[in-house]
Amino acid sequence: MSLKNRFCPKCGKETEKLINSLCSSCYSGKPNVRVPNQKNVLQCVKCEMIYNKGFWTRPKKDIESYLIKRIRESIRLPDGETLIDVKLLEQGKDAELLIRSEVGDEKLERIIKGKFEIKKYCCPACSREQGIDYTAKLQLRASKDHAKFVEEALKCIRDAAPKVSKVEPMLKGVDVYLVNQRLAKQAARRIKKHLEVTMRESYRNYSWDQENDRPKRRITILLKQKLRK
Repeated sequence: MSLKNRFCPKCGKETEKLINSLCSSCYSGKPNVRVPNQKNVLQCVKCEMIYNKGFWTRPKKDIESYLIKRIRESIRLPDGETLIDVKLLEQGKDAELLIRSEVGDEKLERIIKGKFEIKKYCCPACSREQGIDYTAKLQLRASKDHAKFVEEALKCIRDAAPKVSKVEPMLKGVDVYLVNQRLAKQAARRIKKHLEVTMRESYRNYSWDQENDRPKRRITILLKQKLRK
C-alpha cells in the first residue's frame, strides 16, 4: 500500500483508512460542517409553555430535546457523511455541542462551540394576565344549585385550557375573565355541549389597534342555565 494510503499528509499519523486523503482526526477538524452559531428555545417563566413552530404550546417532552432538535435540523454535513447523534455538553452563551457522524464505517466526533440556550421569557398571554388584562369574559349564571353549576362549568373551561385572569363571584354565579378570545369561545361551546344553557355573545370596544387601524374589542359571553319545567 502506498504512503498516501497509509499516512495522513497533514499530521503524519499512520492509519488504515483515509477520508478525502486525511486521517479521521484531521478530517473532522476541517471547517467543513455548517452549524448555526446560536439556537434557542423560549420558555415562559410563568406558565412554562414554549414557543414552538409559531405558537406557545405546553411541551410534551424534555425542553432540552426541543433545543437539540432545532440544532440537529440546522446541521449540514459534507456529502457522503451521515449524522448519528447530537449531544449538548454545555448549555448557555458558551455552549459546547458534540456531533457524532460517520463516513462509511469510520466514526467521527466533533465538538462545536456556540450559543445554545433555553431562554426564560414571559409569554404575551402571561404578560397580559399579570396586568389583569382580558379579552373575553364568560358570565356563568345559574337558576338553582349555583355552586354545582359553577363547578361543572369551570371544569369545562379548564378542559379548554385557556389562561384565566381572574374569577369574580357574582350573585347567581361567577364572571370568568380570560386572555384569549378563541379559547374563551371554545370553552363556552364546551359548556353549552355538556350543560343545559342558553348562550349569548356581545362585544365592546376597549382600545384602538393602531397597527391595523381598527378598534380592539372584548367579548362577553352569557351562559345562563335553562329553567327546567
